Amino acid sequence: MKCFSVLPALLCLLTLPAIDVAAQVPSGPGDWPQWRGPNRDGKSSDTGLLKEWPEDGPKLLWNVDSVGVGYSSLAVKDGLIFTQGDLGGVEHIIALDAKDGQTVWAVQPAPVVSLLKERLAADIKRYDVNGDGTVSEVEALVRLGWKWNQYNKPIDEELEVVAARRSAAVLKEVDSDGNGTLSFDEAGKILRDDWQRIDRADKKVDAEALAKSRTDAFLKTLDKDEDGSIDQKEARGSLLDRSFRRFDERDPSTNRGDNRLTTEEIFAGLSKHEAGRDGLVSGDELRQHYVSTKANGDGVLSANELMGVIGGYRNGMGNGPRGTPTVDGELVYAEGGNGDLVCLEAGSGKTLWHVNLSTEFGGRRPGWGYSESPLIAGDLVIVTPGGNAGTLLALNKRTGDVVWQSAETKEGSHYSSPSLATINGVEQVVQFARQSVFGVALADGKPLWTYSAPANGTANCCSPIIDANLVFASSAYGTGGGLAKVTLSGSIQVAEEVYFEKKMACHHGGIVKLGEYMYSCGGGTLICMEFATGEIKWQARAAGKGSLCYADGMLYMLGEGHSVVLAEATPEGYNETGRFEIQKHGRPAWAHPIVIGGKLYIRDQESLSVYDVSAN
Repeated sequence: MKCFSVLPALLCLLTLPAIDVAAQVPSGPGDWPQWRGPNRDGKSSDTGLLKEWPEDGPKLLWNVDSVGVGYSSLAVKDGLIFTQGDLGGVEHIIALDAKDGQTVWAVQPAPVVSLLKERLAADIKRYDVNGDGTVSEVEALVRLGWKWNQYNKPIDEELEVVAARRSAAVLKEVDSDGNGTLSFDEAGKILRDDWQRIDRADKKVDAEALAKSRTDAFLKTLDKDEDGSIDQKEARGSLLDRSFRRFDERDPSTNRGDNRLTTEEIFAGLSKHEAGRDGLVSGDELRQHYVSTKANGDGVLSANELMGVIGGYRNGMGNGPRGTPTVDGELVYAEGGNGDLVCLEAGSGKTLWHVNLSTEFGGRRPGWGYSESPLIAGDLVIVTPGGNAGTLLALNKRTGDVVWQSAETKEGSHYSSPSLATINGVEQVVQFARQSVFGVALADGKPLWTYSAPANGTANCCSPIIDANLVFASSAYGTGGGLAKVTLSGSIQVAEEVYFEKKMACHHGGIVKLGEYMYSCGGGTLICMEFATGEIKWQARAAGKGSLCYADGMLYMLGEGHSVVLAEATPEGYNETGRFEIQKHGRPAWAHPIVIGGKLYIRDQESLSVYDVSAN
């Protein structure tokens, strides 16, 4: 039956086949088959667990460093652990043996492999400017800048020796005037943002005289209209262009510059920010930069190394996939940072079907990458491409065929994962997107209600908490959280705010609701708050800002600063009963911990550690 209006959507749903919302993914007593557990609520059914940890934490059962770079959490099903990570810079879905962490399989979706091979061949041809069949150091720098060194695998040779050889080779190729020093005109395009880090201050020179000499040189070469100043157009592409905004003095009344650098501003800027620097790169300075950045590769970009550049999602806040796989019986669903959604055989990793949310469904990847974990609802898999074609998308979980896309709801995607709920008798998908938290009909994606107060303009990450017709949603960046009551108004649903509490500002660490109370450490402190009223019962520093889950009367918290904390889940007050630290990997610990089968699983970047928390 076709529905012609949003308003009577509720009546239309009554004629459509019902989908059992309670029956999500199959789950046994030792399973954690999807994001935040069997019911997507962060709660484990485990009992008989330790109520207090030894001083150095619970017993470590095993640790592996084979799950790749990324922020994906874990799914555990039938003795296998599923996650995602960049291996060698290439995004993979990974299955491990839960007994010892040994890799069972690690795969890319088959269509993605084919596309990457095509792109790799084209990129090698484009990068290899001189056509000699290899991508040299300078060719790699032209395309990728200094960051290419993170993909150039280290070789077994002294760093100082490698640095001397590679810096000499670059100097020989780029130093067109042969004076032994690189000007910005010669090497600015390859050294880019690293230029001013390579150009070291000389404490023996007359810094004031050097700043004056450089000022005169800038004016001589860049002041084309000879008006005694340099505007942005004249500075474009020069070394001065990189410091233009910093040197351009601001008007206190407007906090803006005039987009023109006078002699005085250039001299002052050089004296303050680049004192003792000559604006040139010597061979020795370049050599020292190789050493300081530990660039210990062979200086040639191989095909495998280039695959590591293009083979996954890249972001300044951390590379790699963000979403957690969902295991539905013998099938695994995973969504990568670039929007690649795949269905795999759980036992083998074989690709059954694949789609891309951006290229096929009009989605637009959010600023920090697609981060959700696929939702299974009966025969559907539900994801969030975002955009004008429809925020939410429901596919046949066995074939990948489109069942519906929520064309009347067109918000951009953000970082939350969708949930299932029955509100006022209507089965629906609840999601937190760019502008609001909202519900759409599970049967056809028609909009039902929306609540915008908890949304911020930067990142909405926390999955809403739903209890009957009450929905709590929260975000950080100074926003907070609010409770909405969804009621019927004639034939439509309406969300009305019950309260709003700025202190309950959860970033991406999740909220756990236990009885009448909610717990979250996603805003920096652990907060216990009454769900129905918004009354804060207590606050504690605990593990700091981080993520949490619940099992057997206890909260398990992982702080982004790498502290792991155990505390009682009680509205009576904060009672910490265990704490230890995990190894740091250079990034905040953002992957959510899980507790299942008497074990605590903690994933941080490429490392996965499993602890025995059973009291038996």
